[in-house]
Amino acid sequence: MALKLSSHSIRFFIILSFSFAPLTCGQQTNIQPGRFFQYTRIESKALKGNLIGDSHTREMAVLLPPSYFKSNTSRYPTVYLLHGLGKRKDGQLESIDMLTKFFDLMKEKRLGEMILVAADGTTTFGGSYYADSPAIGNFEEYIAQEIVQHIDSLYHTNPGRNWRAIAGFSMGGHGAIKIGMKYNNVFGQVGSLSGSPLSIRYRKSIYKKALEGHKKPASLEGLVEKIRFETEWSLAAAYAKAAAFSPNPTKPPLYLDLPFEYQFGEERDPIWQKWLDDDPLSLVSRYSKNLSTLDQIYIDHGDDETTLGTEDFLRELVRYGIGYTYYIFRGDHVDELFLRYVRMLKFLSVRW
Repeated sequence: MALKLSSHSIRFFIILSFSFAPLTCGQQTNIQPGRFFQYTRIESKALKGNLIGDSHTREMAVLLPPSYFKSNTSRYPTVYLLHGLGKRKDGQLESIDMLTKFFDLMKEKRLGEMILVAADGTTTFGGSYYADSPAIGNFEEYIAQEIVQHIDSLYHTNPGRNWRAIAGFSMGGHGAIKIGMKYNNVFGQVGSLSGSPLSIRYRKSIYKKALEGHKKPASLEGLVEKIRFETEWSLAAAYAKAAAFSPNPTKPPLYLDLPFEYQFGEERDPIWQKWLDDDPLSLVSRYSKNLSTLDQIYIDHGDDETTLGTEDFLRELVRYGIGYTYYIFRGDHVDELFLRYVRMLKFLSVRW
Protein backbone atom coordinates (compact mmCIF):
# COMPACT_ATOMS: atom_id res chain seq x y z
CA MET A 1 0.00 0.00 0.00
CA ALA A 2 1.30 3.47 -0.79
CA LEU A 3 0.23 6.90 0.30
CA LYS A 4 0.82 9.58 -2.33
CA LEU A 5 0.70 13.30 -1.57
CA SER A 6 0.97 15.28 -4.78
CA SER A 7 -0.41 18.78 -4.93
CA HIS A 8 2.74 20.40 -6.30
CA SER A 9 4.09 17.64 -8.55
CA ILE A 10 5.92 16.11 -5.61
CA ARG A 11 6.45 12.36 -5.89
CA PHE A 12 6.20 11.48 -2.22
CA PHE A 13 5.50 7.95 -1.06
CA ILE A 14 5.53 6.28 2.32
CA ILE A 15 5.48 2.59 1.49
CA LEU A 16 3.80 0.76 4.30
CA SER A 17 4.09 -2.79 3.05
CA PHE A 18 6.00 -4.66 0.37
CA SER A 19 6.30 -8.34 -0.31
CA PHE A 20 8.46 -10.66 -2.39
CA ALA A 21 8.04 -14.23 -3.42
CA PRO A 22 10.43 -16.28 -1.26
CA LEU A 23 14.02 -15.99 -2.40
CA THR A 24 15.55 -19.32 -3.29
CA CYS A 25 19.15 -18.25 -3.92
CA GLY A 26 21.37 -20.64 -1.98
CA GLN A 27 25.10 -21.12 -1.82
CA GLN A 28 25.29 -22.46 -5.37
CA THR A 29 24.93 -20.04 -8.25
CA ASN A 30 24.81 -20.31 -12.03
CA ILE A 31 27.21 -17.43 -12.43
CA GLN A 32 30.38 -18.15 -14.38
CA PRO A 33 33.43 -16.54 -12.74
CA GLY A 34 35.53 -14.59 -15.21
CA ARG A 35 32.64 -14.36 -17.65
CA PHE A 36 29.56 -12.82 -16.04
CA PHE A 37 31.48 -11.75 -12.94
CA GLN A 38 34.60 -9.73 -13.65
CA TYR A 39 37.13 -7.45 -12.02
CA THR A 40 38.56 -4.43 -13.75
CA ARG A 41 41.16 -1.96 -12.55
CA ILE A 42 41.64 1.73 -13.11
CA GLU A 43 44.59 4.06 -12.61
CA SER A 44 42.76 7.00 -11.11
CA LYS A 45 44.06 10.49 -11.82
CA ALA A 46 41.51 11.83 -9.34
CA LEU A 47 42.99 9.78 -6.48
CA LYS A 48 46.62 10.12 -7.48
CA GLY A 49 48.68 12.32 -5.20
CA ASN A 50 46.42 12.03 -2.15
CA LEU A 51 48.37 13.23 0.88
CA ILE A 52 48.12 10.05 2.96
CA GLY A 53 49.60 7.96 0.14
CA ASP A 54 46.73 5.56 -0.52
CA SER A 55 46.97 3.69 -3.81
CA HIS A 56 45.37 5.34 -6.82
CA THR A 57 45.08 1.94 -8.53
CA ARG A 58 41.56 0.76 -7.78
CA GLU A 59 39.63 -2.37 -8.61
CA MET A 60 35.90 -2.71 -9.09
CA ALA A 61 33.66 -5.77 -9.32
CA VAL A 62 31.35 -5.95 -12.33
CA LEU A 63 28.31 -8.22 -12.73
CA LEU A 64 27.03 -8.72 -16.26
CA PRO A 65 23.42 -9.85 -16.81
CA PRO A 66 22.57 -13.38 -18.01
CA SER A 67 21.79 -12.37 -21.61
CA TYR A 68 24.91 -10.23 -21.98
CA PHE A 69 26.83 -12.53 -24.33
CA LYS A 70 23.86 -13.44 -26.51
CA SER A 71 24.01 -10.24 -28.54
CA ASN A 72 26.61 -7.69 -29.54
CA THR A 73 23.99 -4.99 -30.02
CA SER A 74 22.03 -5.12 -26.76
CA ARG A 75 22.65 -2.28 -24.32
CA TYR A 76 22.02 -2.45 -20.58
CA PRO A 77 21.28 0.01 -17.76
CA THR A 78 24.01 0.32 -15.16
CA VAL A 79 23.84 0.71 -11.38
CA TYR A 80 26.92 1.85 -9.49
CA LEU A 81 26.98 0.48 -5.94
CA LEU A 82 28.78 2.25 -3.09
CA HIS A 83 29.68 0.32 0.07
CA GLY A 84 29.61 1.38 3.70
CA LEU A 85 32.23 2.53 6.22
CA GLY A 86 34.68 0.28 8.04
CA LYS A 87 36.88 -1.35 5.41
CA ARG A 88 40.35 0.11 5.02
CA LYS A 89 40.85 -1.53 1.62
CA ASP A 90 38.93 -3.50 -1.02
CA GLY A 91 35.50 -2.39 0.11
CA GLN A 92 33.97 -3.58 -3.16
CA LEU A 93 34.52 -7.16 -2.03
CA GLU A 94 31.66 -6.73 0.46
CA SER A 95 29.25 -6.87 -2.49
CA ILE A 96 30.36 -10.15 -4.05
CA ASP A 97 27.90 -12.44 -2.30
CA MET A 98 24.97 -10.15 -3.12
CA LEU A 99 26.08 -9.76 -6.74
CA THR A 100 25.97 -13.50 -7.29
CA LYS A 101 22.46 -13.63 -5.81
CA PHE A 102 21.36 -10.73 -8.02
CA PHE A 103 22.56 -12.73 -11.02
CA ASP A 104 20.34 -15.65 -10.05
CA LEU A 105 17.35 -13.33 -9.65
CA MET A 106 17.97 -11.89 -13.11
CA LYS A 107 18.23 -15.37 -14.59
CA GLU A 108 14.93 -16.33 -12.92
CA LYS A 109 13.32 -13.15 -14.36
CA ARG A 110 12.68 -11.86 -10.86
CA LEU A 111 14.91 -8.85 -11.34
CA GLY A 112 15.37 -6.81 -14.48
CA GLU A 113 18.63 -7.24 -16.34
CA MET A 114 21.26 -4.62 -15.59
CA ILE A 115 25.01 -4.23 -15.21
CA LEU A 116 26.04 -3.80 -11.58
CA VAL A 117 29.34 -2.16 -10.65
CA ALA A 118 30.68 -2.34 -7.08
CA ALA A 119 33.18 0.50 -6.62
CA ASP A 120 35.97 0.72 -4.06
CA GLY A 121 35.56 3.75 -1.81
CA THR A 122 38.00 2.75 0.91
CA THR A 123 40.83 4.74 2.48
CA THR A 124 43.31 4.02 5.23
CA PHE A 125 40.87 5.88 7.49
CA GLY A 126 38.20 3.28 6.71
CA GLY A 127 36.14 5.10 4.12
CA SER A 128 36.07 8.14 1.88
CA TYR A 129 32.44 9.25 2.21
CA TYR A 130 32.91 9.54 -1.56
CA ALA A 131 34.04 13.14 -1.09
CA ASP A 132 36.69 15.23 -2.81
CA SER A 133 39.54 15.87 -0.36
CA PRO A 134 43.28 16.53 -0.74
CA ALA A 135 43.95 14.18 2.17
CA ILE A 136 42.37 11.10 0.60
CA GLY A 137 41.80 12.01 -3.07
CA ASN A 138 38.89 13.23 -5.15
CA PHE A 139 36.39 10.41 -4.80
CA GLU A 140 33.45 12.26 -6.35
CA GLU A 141 35.41 12.73 -9.56
CA TYR A 142 36.73 9.16 -9.40
CA ILE A 143 33.23 7.69 -9.11
CA ALA A 144 31.15 9.99 -11.31
CA GLN A 145 33.61 10.57 -14.11
CA GLU A 146 36.48 8.09 -14.22
CA ILE A 147 34.65 4.90 -13.30
CA VAL A 148 31.60 5.69 -15.43
CA GLN A 149 33.77 6.44 -18.46
CA HIS A 150 35.80 3.30 -17.81
CA ILE A 151 32.76 1.03 -17.60
CA ASP A 152 31.11 2.63 -20.66
CA SER A 153 34.29 1.99 -22.64
CA LEU A 154 34.48 -1.70 -21.69
CA TYR A 155 30.89 -2.95 -21.59
CA HIS A 156 27.63 -2.76 -23.53
CA THR A 157 26.08 -0.08 -21.38
CA ASN A 158 23.29 2.22 -22.40
CA PRO A 159 25.29 5.41 -21.88
CA GLY A 160 22.46 7.90 -21.32
CA ARG A 161 21.92 9.37 -17.85
CA ASN A 162 18.38 7.98 -17.78
CA TRP A 163 19.87 4.48 -17.91
CA ARG A 164 22.37 5.04 -15.15
CA ALA A 165 21.83 4.93 -11.36
CA ILE A 166 24.04 5.41 -8.33
CA ALA A 167 23.11 3.72 -5.06
CA GLY A 168 24.61 2.57 -1.81
CA PHE A 169 24.31 1.54 1.81
CA SER A 170 25.17 3.63 4.90
CA MET A 171 28.25 5.69 3.94
CA GLY A 172 27.47 4.58 0.39
CA GLY A 173 23.92 5.90 0.66
CA HIS A 174 25.32 9.23 1.87
CA GLY A 175 27.72 9.28 -1.07
CA ALA A 176 25.08 8.28 -3.62
CA ILE A 177 22.80 11.15 -2.57
CA LYS A 178 25.58 13.73 -2.77
CA ILE A 179 27.06 12.48 -6.04
CA GLY A 180 23.59 12.16 -7.56
CA MET A 181 22.72 15.76 -6.74
CA LYS A 182 26.05 17.09 -8.03
CA TYR A 183 26.29 14.92 -11.15
CA ASN A 184 22.70 14.86 -12.37
CA ASN A 185 24.08 15.00 -15.92
CA VAL A 186 25.66 11.57 -15.31
CA PHE A 187 23.06 9.79 -13.17
CA GLY A 188 19.31 9.82 -13.63
CA GLN A 189 18.42 7.82 -10.52
CA VAL A 190 19.65 7.63 -6.94
CA GLY A 191 19.14 5.03 -4.22
CA SER A 192 20.12 5.33 -0.55
CA LEU A 193 19.78 2.52 2.00
CA SER A 194 20.14 3.92 5.54
CA GLY A 195 22.27 6.76 4.18
CA SER A 196 24.58 7.70 7.02
CA PRO A 197 24.25 10.49 7.69
CA LEU A 198 21.77 12.55 5.70
CA SER A 199 21.81 15.19 8.43
CA ILE A 200 24.84 15.02 10.69
CA ARG A 201 23.55 17.18 13.54
CA TYR A 202 22.12 14.12 15.30
CA ARG A 203 25.64 12.72 15.57
CA LYS A 204 27.18 15.74 17.30
CA SER A 205 26.95 14.37 20.85
CA ILE A 206 28.27 10.99 19.69
CA TYR A 207 31.42 12.42 18.12
CA LYS A 208 31.92 14.97 20.86
CA LYS A 209 31.89 12.21 23.47
CA ALA A 210 34.22 10.00 21.40
CA LEU A 211 36.74 12.84 20.95
CA GLU A 212 36.60 14.15 24.53
CA GLY A 213 40.09 13.96 26.00
CA HIS A 214 41.35 12.17 22.91
CA LYS A 215 44.94 12.65 21.74
CA LYS A 216 45.68 12.28 18.04
CA PRO A 217 47.93 9.35 17.09
CA ALA A 218 51.43 10.37 16.08
CA SER A 219 51.19 8.54 12.76
CA LEU A 220 48.72 7.06 10.31
CA GLU A 221 50.02 3.61 11.21
CA GLY A 222 49.35 4.32 14.86
CA LEU A 223 45.79 5.34 14.06
CA VAL A 224 45.14 2.11 12.16
CA GLU A 225 46.64 0.04 14.97
CA LYS A 226 45.02 1.76 17.93
CA ILE A 227 41.67 3.06 16.67
CA ARG A 228 39.77 0.09 15.30
CA PHE A 229 36.23 0.05 14.00
CA GLU A 230 35.63 -3.19 15.86
CA THR A 231 36.20 -1.57 19.26
CA GLU A 232 35.96 2.22 18.78
CA TRP A 233 33.52 2.73 15.95
CA SER A 234 32.52 6.33 16.70
CA LEU A 235 36.11 7.51 17.10
CA ALA A 236 37.26 5.73 13.94
CA ALA A 237 34.28 7.15 12.05
CA ALA A 238 35.16 10.65 13.27
CA TYR A 239 38.61 10.36 11.71
CA ALA A 240 37.16 9.12 8.43
CA LYS A 241 34.76 12.07 8.36
CA ALA A 242 37.51 14.53 9.24
CA ALA A 243 39.68 13.30 6.37
CA ALA A 244 36.72 13.76 4.01
CA PHE A 245 35.07 16.95 5.33
CA SER A 246 37.79 18.88 7.17
CA PRO A 247 41.13 18.00 5.55
CA ASN A 248 44.10 20.19 6.35
CA PRO A 249 47.11 19.89 3.99
CA THR A 250 49.29 21.80 6.48
CA LYS A 251 48.94 19.18 9.23
CA PRO A 252 50.87 16.02 8.46
CA PRO A 253 50.83 13.11 8.95
CA LEU A 254 47.01 12.80 9.17
CA TYR A 255 46.23 15.96 7.20
CA LEU A 256 42.96 16.73 8.97
CA ASP A 257 41.28 18.83 11.62
CA LEU A 258 39.00 17.28 14.21
CA PRO A 259 36.03 19.15 15.64
CA PHE A 260 35.73 20.05 19.33
CA GLU A 261 39.52 20.37 19.77
CA TYR A 262 39.39 24.00 20.82
CA GLN A 263 37.03 26.06 22.97
CA PHE A 264 35.07 27.97 20.36
CA GLY A 265 31.82 27.68 22.28
CA GLU A 266 28.97 25.28 21.67
CA GLU A 267 27.85 26.76 18.35
CA ARG A 268 31.07 28.30 17.02
CA ASP A 269 33.36 25.39 16.24
CA PRO A 270 34.46 26.07 12.61
CA ILE A 271 35.46 22.45 12.00
CA TRP A 272 32.07 21.12 13.03
CA GLN A 273 30.54 23.79 10.80
CA LYS A 274 32.48 22.35 7.85
CA TRP A 275 30.93 18.96 8.55
CA LEU A 276 27.48 20.55 8.70
CA ASP A 277 28.05 22.46 5.46
CA ASP A 278 29.07 19.28 3.62
CA ASP A 279 26.17 17.14 4.73
CA PRO A 280 23.36 16.21 2.32
CA LEU A 281 20.72 18.25 4.14
CA SER A 282 22.79 21.43 3.82
CA LEU A 283 23.44 20.81 0.12
CA VAL A 284 19.78 20.49 -0.93
CA SER A 285 19.26 24.23 -1.28
CA ARG A 286 22.38 24.57 -3.40
CA TYR A 287 21.55 21.65 -5.68
CA SER A 288 17.75 21.74 -5.63
CA LYS A 289 17.51 22.31 -9.40
CA ASN A 290 19.76 19.32 -10.04
CA LEU A 291 17.77 17.15 -7.66
CA SER A 292 14.52 18.09 -9.38
CA THR A 293 15.82 16.64 -12.68
CA LEU A 294 16.44 13.16 -11.26
CA ASP A 295 13.96 10.56 -12.49
CA GLN A 296 13.79 8.76 -9.17
CA ILE A 297 15.15 9.11 -5.64
CA TYR A 298 14.74 6.07 -3.40
CA ILE A 299 15.47 6.26 0.33
CA ASP A 300 14.97 3.78 3.14
CA HIS A 301 15.83 3.46 6.81
CA GLY A 302 14.83 1.30 9.77
CA ASP A 303 12.25 2.22 12.36
CA ASP A 304 14.96 1.68 15.01
CA GLU A 305 17.41 4.12 13.41
CA THR A 306 17.28 7.51 15.07
CA THR A 307 20.55 9.33 14.28
CA LEU A 308 20.66 9.36 10.47
CA GLY A 309 18.72 12.59 10.00
CA THR A 310 16.62 10.98 7.25
CA GLU A 311 13.38 12.73 8.17
CA ASP A 312 15.07 16.15 8.20
CA PHE A 313 16.51 15.49 4.76
CA LEU A 314 13.16 14.38 3.37
CA ARG A 315 11.43 17.47 4.76
CA GLU A 316 14.01 19.58 2.95
CA LEU A 317 13.23 17.77 -0.30
CA VAL A 318 9.52 18.51 0.21
CA ARG A 319 10.35 22.15 0.90
CA TYR A 320 11.93 22.42 -2.56
CA GLY A 321 9.28 20.34 -4.32
CA ILE A 322 11.60 17.42 -5.02
CA GLY A 323 9.95 14.03 -5.37
CA TYR A 324 11.16 10.84 -3.73
CA THR A 325 10.07 7.38 -2.64
CA TYR A 326 10.56 6.50 1.02
CA TYR A 327 10.49 3.09 2.66
CA ILE A 328 10.59 2.44 6.40
CA PHE A 329 11.49 -1.13 7.27
CA ARG A 330 11.23 -2.82 10.63
CA GLY A 331 14.67 -3.10 12.10
CA ASP A 332 18.03 -1.45 12.50
CA HIS A 333 20.90 -0.43 10.25
CA VAL A 334 21.96 -3.75 8.71
CA ASP A 335 18.73 -5.73 9.06
CA GLU A 336 17.36 -7.44 5.92
CA LEU A 337 20.03 -5.77 3.83
CA PHE A 338 19.82 -8.11 0.83
CA LEU A 339 16.04 -7.78 0.61
CA ARG A 340 16.40 -4.03 0.82
CA TYR A 341 18.88 -4.00 -2.06
CA VAL A 342 16.51 -6.11 -4.14
CA ARG A 343 13.59 -3.82 -3.31
CA MET A 344 15.63 -0.79 -4.32
CA LEU A 345 16.90 -2.35 -7.57
CA LYS A 346 13.36 -3.39 -8.51
CA PHE A 347 12.24 0.17 -7.93
CA LEU A 348 15.08 1.71 -9.93
CA SER A 349 14.51 -0.68 -12.82
CA VAL A 350 10.81 0.26 -13.23
CA ARG A 351 11.73 3.08 -15.66
CA TRP A 352 13.98 0.77 -17.69
